[in-house]
Amino acid sequence: MIKGKKKKSAAITQQNLEESREEILAKGKKFRYPFQYAKHRLVIITILISIVAVTTFCIIGWVQLYKAQNTGDVMYRFTKAFGVPVAKVDGVSVRYSDYLMLYRSSIKSIEHQQGALGNSDDDNLLRSYYKRRALDSAEEYSYAMAKLDEIGKPVTEAEIDAVIKEHKTIDGEARSNEAFSGIVRTNFGLDMSEYRRMIKLSLAKKNYSAEIDKKANQLADAITEELKSSNDLKAIAKKYENNEIIELETLTELVESNNLDSGRAAAAAALKEVGDVSEKFVSKNGDGYYFVKLTAREGNRVQYDSVWIRFTEFGEVMNQIRADNKIEEMITVEAGAEVEEESQPSDEKNQTTEK
Repeated sequence: MIKGKKKKSAAITQQNLEESREEILAKGKKFRYPFQYAKHRLVIITILISIVAVTTFCIIGWVQLYKAQNTGDVMYRFTKAFGVPVAKVDGVSVRYSDYLMLYRSSIKSIEHQQGALGNSDDDNLLRSYYKRRALDSAEEYSYAMAKLDEIGKPVTEAEIDAVIKEHKTIDGEARSNEAFSGIVRTNFGLDMSEYRRMIKLSLAKKNYSAEIDKKANQLADAITEELKSSNDLKAIAKKYENNEIIELETLTELVESNNLDSGRAAAAAALKEVGDVSEKFVSKNGDGYYFVKLTAREGNRVQYDSVWIRFTEFGEVMNQIRADNKIEEMITVEAGAEVEEESQPSDEKNQTTEK
């Protein structure tokens, strides 16, 4: 009987171990690759969905802002988050959020005092008026702020703090931060960060107006020089009565030192003696310089003469920019109806009172 040869086992070497490992890995790849492909595809789909969602959201936001001109809470938060522009003034971008902040605070103040606006023609004309005023103001403030930054004289946090401290104080007593925040929210619908932004915008225009107005500065310097030898404010003002930017006012009755008169009563109350004349100061409204002479005092009530030197050059600059078509507005806002009271974020008009 012929016996078959016994199969000889292959010797175990490093080489055949490597070959065996490669063979096992190769067989495993057919299970691994499908999972890798599915994961890669899922990432691509997620990215595409995100792009479509963001694009859709931006398109809806653009339509709501630039076509429908939605002024509601959601769109206001959208403009704050994304910093979208509403206009450009000679290359300076104007924030949509600033425009909405000014407009919404004006309407909130009106509704707080007079009740909610309806959908009547008169109410809609009123809204149009305040939209136009808010957009004009936002353009002026943004331009002034940019120019101050260019010359290295931006509005400081200390300046803003000083104005807010003044607003918080009534009859020498400062309200708490919590109480003041509540009043700001009730009267203007703003939180404190927004209120600070509003004050910053107002100060920018005020400071830049004073910075560039050569005519007002020259006249104020001339009066300051004359006051070194005489405190007769009326006689000094009469010398310049032909100058269109100067105006003399004589108060014929006593008023409270916190009277809303662009800071004149407060300046008069700060003088030591009847007959004293203040140094020049910028009005609370930011529309010019004042000199004040204290003419009578009874307790906390004062009477005064004042000289007002109007700022005109910033207005002339803005008028020229408009004439040269250097303002690009991304929304169409009509002028609306004329109203007596304008709700502007000036230092004086932003002084809050408990109601």
